[in-house]
Amino acid sequence: MKLNEPYLVVDLNDNKIIFFVISFNDNKDFKILKKIILESAGIQNGHIIDIEIVSQLLKKTIGKIEEDINFFFSSATVIINPNKINCLNVSGYKKLNGSQVSNEDITYILNDIKKIILDSENNYSLVHLFNSNFSLDSDNLENLPIGLFGEFYNQNMTFFLANKNVIKNIKSVFNNCRLTIEKIILKSFAEGVNLLSVNQLDKNFTIIRLEENR
Repeated sequence: MKLNEPYLVVDLNDNKIIFFVISFNDNKDFKILKKIILESAGIQNGHIIDIEIVSQLLKKTIGKIEEDINFFFSSATVIINPNKINCLNVSGYKKLNGSQVSNEDITYILNDIKKIILDSENNYSLVHLFNSNFSLDSDNLENLPIGLFGEFYNQNMTFFLANKNVIKNIKSVFNNCRLTIEKIILKSFAEGVNLLSVNQLDKNFTIIRLEENR
C-alpha cells in the first residue's frame, strides 16, 4: 500500500460483495474514493459457494473501477465474515535467570507457539495474531519489556483462525482475477478494533450481533 494512491478493499459479505477504493495521506488518514455494493449468488454465510460466479463479478466490477479512476490494481485487502472461526489464547514463557528480555526471546516464543498452533489446528489458517498481555516477574506490563532484566517472562497471545478451505477458495477467486491478496481481515475482528478505537476502551468487552441468518 502506497500513500496517496488508490487501494482496493473487497468485503465478501453474506450474499453480496462490497468494493471500496480508499487512499491514505501522509498522516495515515484515509478517504473513500469509491464504493460499490453488489448482490452475489456465489457467497453464502461468508463462504464462496460458486467460484465462477464470484470471479466473473470481481473481474467485471474491478475492471470498471480501474477504467473510472484510471488506475490498475495488482493487489487488494479482503474482508471476510465466515460463520465459524477459532479464537485461541495461548501463553508462552522464558526463564531469564537475571538476563535481559531481547527481541530474539519474543520472536522465539512467538514462532514456537505459532508452530504448535498450526500443527495442532491443521484444518485452519492463521488470519490474525496479536500479543494480549505481557508480564515480567508477575508484574503485568502495557508494552513489551525489551531490555528489562528479570527472572521470568510470560507472554499471552491471541490467535484467530479460519477454515483452511474457506481461505483457499477466496485465494482461488482472486487468482482468477490476477490479484494478489495482501491481507485478509476478519470482519468481526475489525469491528472490535474499531469499537476500541472510537470509544477508547481499555477493558474487556463482548459484541453480540444477531443477523437474519445467523
